[in-house]
Amino acid sequence: MSTKTKEYQIRREIEVPHNGEIINFIYDIYGPDTYAKVAESITMDNLTRPTMGETASLLHSVFQEDEKEFSEIRDLMKNRWLWVFTGTLYVPNKGAYVQDSPKIKDGMPLMEESELVKKLEDNDPTVRHAPFGFKTRAMTPIQLARNPYVIALAGEEGAEKLAQVADKHKNRPYLCGFDSVDSPATRVSALLSDWDWGDRRLYVSDNLHESSDGCAFGVRKTGEASRAEK
Repeated sequence: MSTKTKEYQIRREIEVPHNGEIINFIYDIYGPDTYAKVAESITMDNLTRPTMGETASLLHSVFQEDEKEFSEIRDLMKNRWLWVFTGTLYVPNKGAYVQDSPKIKDGMPLMEESELVKKLEDNDPTVRHAPFGFKTRAMTPIQLARNPYVIALAGEEGAEKLAQVADKHKNRPYLCGFDSVDSPATRVSALLSDWDWGDRRLYVSDNLHESSDGCAFGVRKTGEASRAEK
């Protein structure tokens, strides 16, 4: 008796408001695995890797409502990093260059200062810059919302949404980043809602580079059907 090959996949979707529009997250968990491998898996399924701003919009809904899927995502973030595909290139005396959906090479975002500067000059919305002087480590939710680096990562709306998520936690949010560097450093982004470790705060991190403990959800590209055939 022959085994019939599955030729379709039915996916659950989570619609969330984002920058005046609606974006669709596919409720299939990718990971836990490394940043690069999770990114590859999402791309192979013809989905888009979520940026920090998009993920902030997802979490804003997740921490406001009590849907079953939202509860599952909150539980996931208690002891797993949520990968965010917005990369950072720190440059001495200049600050942080931030790029949405950068190319990945050898497990890390491939980001060259000269190319990023050119994109900034061309007003490419996928690239931003925050000069050094921004606060890192523990801060209030209001400080998080106004932090120039967090705004570069997530946009003004995204930074405000992250602050509202942080306000749902007992302790102040924590930004794991660099306030200066001696040499160029490329980093990946991730978020964690730390409950199981007893800290009970939102972590916004960009200094993870070898962890295999991260997950993510893909974003459905515009025009795709919610039932994806394979």
